[in-house]
Amino acid sequence: MVLPRGVREEIVTVPGDVLLRRTADGLLLTAAQAPATLTDGDDGLPVLSVGRPVSNAEILHAIEQGRSDRRWDA
Repeated sequence: MVLPRGVREEIVTVPGDVLLRRTADGLLLTAAQAPATLTDGDDGLPVLSVGRPVSNAEILHAIEQGRSDRRWDA
């Protein structure tokens, strides 16, 4: 299958990084999620690479979600 350049640039970050699924309405073409990797940064702190740009809002949401998961009612 050949995708138009605009579509490829929008959804594909790595060649071959596309998922094609059959749905009730036809076919669904989506970008595959790259696996996350954890490495040590130059300063010794952990660095999480997720294979795509991550917004500040996503980071703040993940931090808040982690905090709320650790909270427990007394």
